[in-house]
Amino acid sequence: MQHYSNKATKKNINFEKKSPLKVDYQDFMIFFTFLLFWISIQFGQIVEDSIAYVIVLTVGVIHGSNDFTILRKQQNSTSSFMKSTGFYLFLMLLCIASYLINSFIAILFFVTLSSYHFGEQHLEDKITGSKILKIFSYVFYGLLVFSLIFIENMSDVDKIMLNLTGSLIPEIWIQSILACSFLFLIVSYVYQLLRKLPSKIHILRELFYLALLYLVFKTSSLILGFAIYFVLWHSIPSILDQAKFLSGGKSKKAIFNYFKTAFIYWLISIIGLLITYNYLSENLFSSVIFLVLFAVTAPHVWVMNGMKNSSLPSKD
Repeated sequence: MQHYSNKATKKNINFEKKSPLKVDYQDFMIFFTFLLFWISIQFGQIVEDSIAYVIVLTVGVIHGSNDFTILRKQQNSTSSFMKSTGFYLFLMLLCIASYLINSFIAILFFVTLSSYHFGEQHLEDKITGSKILKIFSYVFYGLLVFSLIFIENMSDVDKIMLNLTGSLIPEIWIQSILACSFLFLIVSYVYQLLRKLPSKIHILRELFYLALLYLVFKTSSLILGFAIYFVLWHSIPSILDQAKFLSGGKSKKAIFNYFKTAFIYWLISIIGLLITYNYLSENLFSSVIFLVLFAVTAPHVWVMNGMKNSSLPSKD
């Protein structure tokens, strides 16, 4: 009996250790989303975009700076790590080649791949079912977010598309994707209920999140709206997951070690961006930035997917 009591006590202690971080980050995310929502109402686009660039170039960039560290931990030998690194670089070259061949198709693929990545981060622990159902749920959730951003900033989206591809994404496409994505997610949720599949989705909470994001996208500039979602709703949760994978937990020490390991890669990236900005025209710089983002997104998504599917044990 005493043994059982000790086990129960230990289990309760572990639960108490895990819960505050999850609750605190939810509060943090919502608070700063509302704060930046208020800023988007009170200040002009210069202030908004300045804030967006700062948070994207710091937290946003650093969240993808530990890919090679994660790859190394996933592999059992130096040779397998080198093979994985080679495949990582191959994916980068493939993305660059696809953009040079057909920039419009490359951008559509980039948005779809990023949608999957955003959806995976947000829904991975919330839905169950077949792998196909999960993949479609991830993609449609991300497409829903992108559609909400694009539909409220069509003029800016048109300028970017003309600069990068010389073509436009028809507004009817975005409206259709928005409607189809929302419909699919609702049907998917009802399907899970009818099949009595275990789910951690709280539909009212998710609808509140989407309503909040829509208000943010509606009042803020395109860049700030994207930055708020990318950093607060995607990058920081991803950093916590990566820190857990690399260090076995989400403690302050684990997160500090994550930033320490990522710093050199982040610094190289920022120096490269500054050099590029100084030597290229604005239009060419925009194209190069997208090309770099596209080139690193595909291998990053591959690494994150491997990390999430890894059987390596970890603890909170």
